[in-house]
Amino acid sequence: MVGKKMSREPYIYQKHVWDRLVKIVTSNRIGSAYLFSGPEGSAKEATAISFAAALNCQGEDVLCGTCSSCKRFSSLQHEHLHVVTPLPRVKDSVNRDTDVLTIIGKNNEKLLTDLLQEKGKDPFLKIKLPNANRILINSIRELRKKLYLKSVDEGVKTVLIFDAHYLSIGDGASANALLKILEEPPKKTTLILVTDHKALLLPTIQSRCQQIDFPPLADDLIKAYLESGGVASKESEFYAILSDGNIQRAKYLQKRSVKEILIEMKEQVETIVNSNNADWRKYINGMSRLVRSNSDEFKFKLFLAQTWFLQTYRLKQNLHAPLLQGGFTESVSSFSTSFPKADYAAINSSIEDTINSIDRNFYMPLQLTNMLIDIQHHLQGTN
Repeated sequence: MVGKKMSREPYIYQKHVWDRLVKIVTSNRIGSAYLFSGPEGSAKEATAISFAAALNCQGEDVLCGTCSSCKRFSSLQHEHLHVVTPLPRVKDSVNRDTDVLTIIGKNNEKLLTDLLQEKGKDPFLKIKLPNANRILINSIRELRKKLYLKSVDEGVKTVLIFDAHYLSIGDGASANALLKILEEPPKKTTLILVTDHKALLLPTIQSRCQQIDFPPLADDLIKAYLESGGVASKESEFYAILSDGNIQRAKYLQKRSVKEILIEMKEQVETIVNSNNADWRKYINGMSRLVRSNSDEFKFKLFLAQTWFLQTYRLKQNLHAPLLQGGFTESVSSFSTSFPKADYAAINSSIEDTINSIDRNFYMPLQLTNMLIDIQHHLQGTN
């Protein structure tokens, strides 16, 4: 690594973070474990892939992108790269030596292979298999066997653990198994844990990692990314602002028209605000089913409600509200007038707690019921 030069072109997504990682590579002071944490969609996984590639780059720059090693990393096919991600379990009878691909079944094996290939093309793609609600302990056992084989002659063995907070699901056996690796790391090996929820990781795991914090992405970077994929400038600006620094959300938003999003936002709020018992029962049952079948859509619907309340607050405080346009402005203004004592910060917190409860496996009908009741109180300015 000694003698490596700064890359000629800066890493455009998280430049300040990337500059720090470049110093690690150029100074040849590479740690055995890193924890990349920050809000969802802040380019943590994309940066982790690039950092792993930089640790094995054979060119003169930190990350040349043209050597054979960089090319293999760009397709996630490098022999020094190991990717760990949450996986489903379809096989009932499992022992410590059962192969991971056997545990997840042939259909999921194909899906995982396809997703890894797609992520090689688009580092912002999220690898997510149905019912993948934990990192399997057998994944960590297999990883341990691979890492403690003969050390590499050139480069660094790199491990990317995506959604690392899923290590702690259940009895925490996967987290404890990984902790043993972190306590006695193999030579010439670097593990990179990536998570949106650092607090869910064991403190003992956090303490053994060098921590790299990621801020949300800038709107102009998300806008440029969407435009590079063919989204028109006006729409890409709307999606970028609405995404609030989350490129995963921006990718999700672009599948809908601006008009569809605004209509859905208004419908969400009308249902939440209306305290009719029958409507609430229908909403709670529907959303509870949705969180099991499509958690991304569940989060999206609640995010739209959050956005409405945020725009209302900004309008009330005479602050810039970039999403307000056309008839939508009139609707928000009328809503603000109807609830002059509303505590919008408390409403936002209540919705955010409900979204975060997914990763904590809370009983969703109860969570939604509490959220609706809380919002009614906060709209009236009462506790």
